[in-house]
Formats: sequence, structure tokens, C-alpha cells
Amino acid sequence: MSAKKTMSFLIILLLFIDCRSKSAQAKLRSKNAEKNSSITTNKKKILLYPTSTTNQVITHSYLTLSYSEKDEQPEWVFYKISNKNYNKQVKRTNDYREDPFVKTESASPKDYKGSGYDMGHLAPAHAMAHNYNAMSESFYLSNISPQKASFNRGIWRSLESKVEYWSSFRDSIYVVTGPILDNPIDQIGDNKVNVPRAFYKTLVSFKDDKAMGIAFILPNEKSSKSIYTYATSIDEVERITNIDFYYNLDSLVQEKVEANRNIKNWLSVK
Repeated sequence: MSAKKTMSFLIILLLFIDCRSKSAQAKLRSKNAEKNSSITTNKKKILLYPTSTTNQVITHSYLTLSYSEKDEQPEWVFYKISNKNYNKQVKRTNDYREDPFVKTESASPKDYKGSGYDMGHLAPAHAMAHNYNAMSESFYLSNISPQKASFNRGIWRSLESKVEYWSSFRDSIYVVTGPILDNPIDQIGDNKVNVPRAFYKTLVSFKDDKAMGIAFILPNEKSSKSIYTYATSIDEVERITNIDFYYNLDSLVQEKVEANRNIKNWLSVK
């Protein structure tokens, strides 16, 4: 075989191996995503993430998101948190970068440089500390939204810490979190990333086959109030965002989960 033919053969072989590797990685991401975004009831597996209004759902191993190209950020991010997936040995990677899985291309860290806004996590890095891949995935810009520093480092962080604490005495909490994208307060970067006026978190907890839900809507601003003052129902978040949450649950369970706005009811499930 001539040197030229040998080189061509090697290139084709390397491309084949690369394609096989990417295919295997995609299957693993899909398998992990299904495991972390579903529950099994009556031997039936139910996916718990919401509808997408953007028709661009991105599946990573430990979080799933719906990306809004016109806003250059996710409209929602879904992840699971439990008392088993906290391993504080994994340090923050801080590898903020574009998400190569967003077909329309995600925002870039350059959009945030000099903007005065933090690159705010939706699925928090701290909740992804159970392994390196989970931590690194959380720094894709598809999981990031512009937040005022006083908000990101203040009450938003406090809410994230509360969710972590609640997960310590429950089987699991399924979280959908995201920005409220209508009436943005600003726009930043070459990609014209809209700055949300507020953010939400919806939580559904499962404990001994009992389900309970609660939601929070917080303005993108500094606050010294208790996070409990921002508690609301998942129904209210649906009304504001036009997103259908937890629609695969049994209708009676869904109605109960999404209607609750009483923080005492939420806290009583232990």
C-alpha cells in the first residue's frame, strides 16, 4: 500500500473511531439524563421535565434544559437533587464556555465581560458536586443567565442552600428553574443576551411515595427578605411563563403538587 493510501486509510479509521466514541458518549448522556429526570410508579417510568416553548431541548448527563435562542439563555433547566448526590470533594471547575450541543450556538462568556452582571447558574454548581462531569456541565453557558451580583450572591444563593438542606431529609427533589423572560431589564454582549427581571424555582419532593410541590419567584435584585415571602404555587409559575410543568404526573397528583403555595405544607413533608 502506498504512503498516500496508508495515510487516507488512517484518517478514515480515526474518523470512524471518533464517531463511535461520540455515539457512545451520546448514549451515556441520554441514559444518565433519563435516570436523573424520571421516577417509576406502578412499574411505569415517568419523565418529569416540562414542555419546551423553544423546541430546543438539550440533554446533558446530569441536567436537561430548554434553550431560548432569542434570549440566549435557557427558558428552564431541570435537575434532580437528593441526599445521596452530595459529594463536596469535587471542586468548582469554573470552566465557563459555550455549549457545543446548542444547535443555534449558545451565548459566550465574552457577552458577560464588563457587563456588570454575574454569570448566574440555574442548576447550581454546588448541586453538581457529586462528580467531575456533573460539575463541568454546569458551567456551559446554556445553564447560565445574567444576574445582578447582589441577587446572585445573596438571596438566590440562600434559596439554593435551602433546597440543598431540604434534600437532606427527602428521597429526592426534582427542580425546574429558570428566568422570567418577558420584559427584560437590560441586554448585554454581542449575542444580545436578555437580562431577566426575575427568576423562578419549582420543586417537587418525593418521600415514601408522597409528593408535594412549591415554587418561588424572585425579582433579579438585592433583597433582605426571607425566601419564604417569595413562595408561590407552580400553577402561578405556569401562568407567567406559559410552560407546562410536571405534566406527566397522574392528574390528581399533578393538581395537588402544582396548587400548593403554603410553605408550611411543603416543610411538613419529612
